[in-house]
Amino acid sequence: MPTAADQLPSDPTTLARRLAALEREVRELRASRRAAHTTVSTGSIRALRPGATVPDAVMAPDLGDGSGLGGFQTNSPDGALYARLQAGGLTFGATGVNQVAPSGIQAKAGIGGSLDIQSGMIGGSSQAHILMASGDSPLSPGNGAPMISLMWDGSGSADMIVDVSGILLPRNIAWGSVTITPSAANAPTSQTVSGLTVRGSTFTGQVSAVSMVPGKEVTGVGFTAATSSGLTVWVTRINTTATVVNWMVIGQ
Repeated sequence: MPTAADQLPSDPTTLARRLAALEREVRELRASRRAAHTTVSTGSIRALRPGATVPDAVMAPDLGDGSGLGGFQTNSPDGALYARLQAGGLTFGATGVNQVAPSGIQAKAGIGGSLDIQSGMIGGSSQAHILMASGDSPLSPGNGAPMISLMWDGSGSADMIVDVSGILLPRNIAWGSVTITPSAANAPTSQTVSGLTVRGSTFTGQVSAVSMVPGKEVTGVGFTAATSSGLTVWVTRINTTATVVNWMVIGQ
């Protein structure tokens, strides 16, 4: 009749191996259960290179920046610069520098899901600058395009200058040109521009004749009925020569 001893391995070595494997699996199981509930309420988790005094990265319930909020921060080797991920925002800065408005990127879901990009204004010193660039464009090498910058207008001014190195395509402005042949001399003649999708609630227009004889042969040019979808362009001449008129619709 089989006994309990018959269930044991045939030799002590096999038994020892099986016990070692069982202990290892139990340790792994305990470690995985602990990791699922690991909590850092005080102190921090730091990544520190051998011989370094400044941690490369810190994760803590309080980063010590005065906000009382936890997050994740990476530092430069000398501790002069940092990048901080905290409360839904990514902030860049310099240790020991008091920034009136910290540099960073922050999503603001409460105001239409906007994404704010801001550079730090240093208290009592320089103004905030924002620069976005992708280096030289393959379409125009050597000139540094494309680039968008927001820069301070200079000492004594509160204005900022927006510089767009490239073609600006605002959705609230449309432009083009039409060729109008007057129906008769001195008779205002129109042509309607349609099919536009200009953003805005109120609209105005600008028109200008392409002519070397303004006021002499081209006696008048104007527009009516500016809307989001187009406008009507008018021209008057002392003759019936076809005239090119540039137009623009601006939405506000």
